[in-house]
Amino acid sequence: MYEPGIVIRRPLPEEAEELAGLIIRFYRFNEEFDPAWSVIRDAEDKAREVAKSYIEGNGFTLVATSGERLVGYLHAITREYPMLEKSVQAVITELYVLPTHRGKGIATKLVEEAIKELAKQGVGVVTSEFPTANFVAEKFYKSRGFRPYTSIYLKEV
Repeated sequence: MYEPGIVIRRPLPEEAEELAGLIIRFYRFNEEFDPAWSVIRDAEDKAREVAKSYIEGNGFTLVATSGERLVGYLHAITREYPMLEKSVQAVITELYVLPTHRGKGIATKLVEEAIKELAKQGVGVVTSEFPTANFVAEKFYKSRGFRPYTSIYLKEV
């Protein structure tokens, strides 16, 4: 069951600072799973820029609010594969819920709402990317009907 009072919607310009805080927490969380996710020294400043770009329409972003507070967010990008029947695909690149609000269905609600809105935009496939060692994310997505689709291999240079 979902936490009562949670609203899923697009972020507002005045929420840029709060969204930036969630973005930096997302990246620092994933840094624990793989050193290739190590964040830059001025990550807070960069997160503010990224949050502003998300609000202005760079990709697809939803936020979860509880009262006046942002408690989670989802960011996705779309890719086109003209040789595939389902040529427009969305990739959830970021999904984060504050620890105090986890286990209450907020991440599920963010994903469900994103899928509904993305389908209306012509997306035929929704995937998610996260560090391979993030078994929490793997379990979350598998339990919601996602399956392995592609493999990405990394070599640091």
